[in-house]
Amino acid sequence: MRHYLVRIFFLFYLMLWIGGLASYLLRGGPPATMAWTAPAFLLLAGAIVLTTSPLSEIKVLLLGGIIGFIAEVAGVYSSLVFSAYLYTDVLQPKLLEVPLVMISAWLVLVGYVRQMLRDCSHSRWLTLLYASTWMTAIDLVIDPLAGGVLDYWRWMENGMYYGIPAHNFLGWFAVSLLIFLSLRGSVVKNVWAQYTGLSIILFFTVLSWIYGLILPGIIGILLCGIHILLAGREPMGRIFSRAFLSNSS
Repeated sequence: MRHYLVRIFFLFYLMLWIGGLASYLLRGGPPATMAWTAPAFLLLAGAIVLTTSPLSEIKVLLLGGIIGFIAEVAGVYSSLVFSAYLYTDVLQPKLLEVPLVMISAWLVLVGYVRQMLRDCSHSRWLTLLYASTWMTAIDLVIDPLAGGVLDYWRWMENGMYYGIPAHNFLGWFAVSLLIFLSLRGSVVKNVWAQYTGLSIILFFTVLSWIYGLILPGIIGILLCGIHILLAGREPMGRIFSRAFLSNSS
């Protein structure tokens, strides 16, 4: 049963991934009637990760997503976390002025970074620093678009990095550190979590180049390169074939 769910989620996610990039490249973005695609895209990413994870990892990832969501709520009502900002109505529905789909966004990125650092042989604290830095680097790619042309949220103050306050990235690092500190247990290898996270980074990297955001585009390419170095040289087709078979129960 889970095998079929993964196939369905993946096919719809792939259509939204390709269609989203095509719409921004050819039309400057999806039409107003397709506003549902943005939250659906993030929701499907989370569904893929959760559906392919064992129960122990599902609990961990949901905890990470909920901590991230609580931080977002605190951030909206107080400028102390990420600096002053507010969410627009692009991502619906919202709870306490924060889109519920942000739980999915946080758990996907947390799950991705956990997977990529699964075999890290350094001390726990050094691994935590790596993880939090990686999360912050991902936000350096996402935020100029999500808080810019995509209009997911808006900053109340201008900063030097594409209008984003530096405080935001300090907040991302701190919240990420708190999340990874809170998550315990060994990480079971999940190539779906790896490549779903990578697809999010790649999506925003391509968008960065489409809109001429050079620095986020370069950071995105570097992050994708690091992924390739850490993930090894096994062909992606073989990885997904094995992943489909392993989720056939």
